[in-house]
Amino acid sequence: MRSRLVIGLWCALWAAQGTPAHAQWGFPGGFGDWGWGGWGGAATAEGDHARGLGAFAQCAGFYNKQTAIADSINADTVMRWNEYINDSQRIANRARRERLARERERNVQFNDAIQRRLRDNPEARDITSGDALNVAMEEINDPRVYARALRAAQARVGGDNIRVIPFRYNAAAITVGFHQLATGTLPMPLLRPEFAADIEAIKTLDQQIWKQIDDETGPDPATVRKLLGAIYAAEEKAARILPENGLERKQADRFLKALHGLVVMLKAPDLDRVLAGVDKRPDATLGDLLGFMNAFNLRFGAATTPRQRQVYNALFRQLVELRNEVSPSPPSESSTIASIPGNIGSWIQSFFSGMSLGDLRKAGPRP
Repeated sequence: MRSRLVIGLWCALWAAQGTPAHAQWGFPGGFGDWGWGGWGGAATAEGDHARGLGAFAQCAGFYNKQTAIADSINADTVMRWNEYINDSQRIANRARRERLARERERNVQFNDAIQRRLRDNPEARDITSGDALNVAMEEINDPRVYARALRAAQARVGGDNIRVIPFRYNAAAITVGFHQLATGTLPMPLLRPEFAADIEAIKTLDQQIWKQIDDETGPDPATVRKLLGAIYAAEEKAARILPENGLERKQADRFLKALHGLVVMLKAPDLDRVLAGVDKRPDATLGDLLGFMNAFNLRFGAATTPRQRQVYNALFRQLVELRNEVSPSPPSESSTIASIPGNIGSWIQSFFSGMSLGDLRKAGPRP
């Protein structure tokens, strides 16, 4: 029987209004409650296969347990999304290493040396910056070993240590998808001259966000608001000039809903809220931490205090031990991105197609 999983983005539709939601749905066993009331504990292999669900719930509504307008998708689709997020993150990480190579050596071949250093012989600054921890986490998150890694990640971390980690919201994987969609093949209705200015505005703002991610300064909220405004303009124009329920309207809406949904996901979660109660979890394990970070699409930021650096040094050793246990050999560059489908733009559109434009607008209202 094909199991059904719930996509968390719908929670945002209610949280933006401060409205409690009531419905009968839930995540599969192992996910439990939200935040550290349950996100950090009692994980199961089956539940952790759906870690990518958190990427769809980055709005404030992630913290509500239920919503009256929840939709569901099958487990196969969720797992395909997980693979896409993982592979997109690898692309973003590779781009970042290439930027570091250009800065240090002006030679992209230095990229491999940076990767080897971060993985096998990191300097103190690599650990303090979080880069070495993220490289280890990247391999652990590989869908081929992730479920096994979570079962093996029993090393104790402690909630008091987790509370001081300088988490960084990981928008890079989302922007990879948006960039591929915005620069890919447009549906025929949006190739009409009436949409030329709207599409050009979306592409220009996409390039700005892409550069902000590359420079590690974004996505800038002001740019995101402008991008959302450009998408609204295109949506409203489509509603005016394309016949309702016609094929052209459906094609345009399908594309624009995907853009709208991805932009909504660029909003970072309220970390103070989702971390509430973690101090009361002295038994929190490395597996709890990894499951929590993946659910909320988080990565390790730069450690700036002595306590943070102390925690990072201990965490790095635990991550390396786990990585060596489940993935002792570094994956080749070709194998790490092989699962990204060539028609990713169409796939993303399909993923968002079941959501109504009205609901997406509640999640991402006009700026």
